[in-house]
Amino acid sequence: MDPKLLGQRIKEARLAKKMTQTEVVGSFITRNMLSQIESGSAVPSMKTLTYLAQVLELPPSVLLPDVAEGADHDRDGDAAVSAAAVPADASVFFRAKEAFLAGDDTQACELLSSIEETTPLFDEVQALFARAALRLATARCSEENFLEALDLSKTAATAATKGLYASPEVKSQALLLLSDAAAKLAQI
Repeated sequence: MDPKLLGQRIKEARLAKKMTQTEVVGSFITRNMLSQIESGSAVPSMKTLTYLAQVLELPPSVLLPDVAEGADHDRDGDAAVSAAAVPADASVFFRAKEAFLAGDDTQACELLSSIEETTPLFDEVQALFARAALRLATARCSEENFLEALDLSKTAATAATKGLYASPEVKSQALLLLSDAAAKLAQI
């Protein structure tokens, strides 16, 4: 997405809430940084974008482009990729995050599994995928659907080892659940 368009969306959302820049930034970022974001001279990180969406009481996906908007157009109307474009996968990631927070782990896993491993959001995707798959595996185990629980536990354990946010705790929980599901399946 064009940084100017993103900044415009953020500014419009802030003004619609009748909030000053100082009220929006709190202690998270500086007012000067928000000013730069709103003017399009700075592009917010995903963490900052998530924070701004939360303060403005919007789903993060509202601030992001859909796939059709992900390209700028030159004078002839031909699509041209912006150098500062927000990754197309960001919208899918935020929808997955919203599904996870709403407790819809099936939807979250489906969305996250559709994101390519080459995405700049790889670390965040794997961290969320591990947690969503673990929670879904736990639910399947309690429903006595042990085969699906086994597959989901393996998925969670694998995802928990990948990326910057790899989590030994999530991996351990997934492996324990895998062992438990396998033992219960053997009893059947």
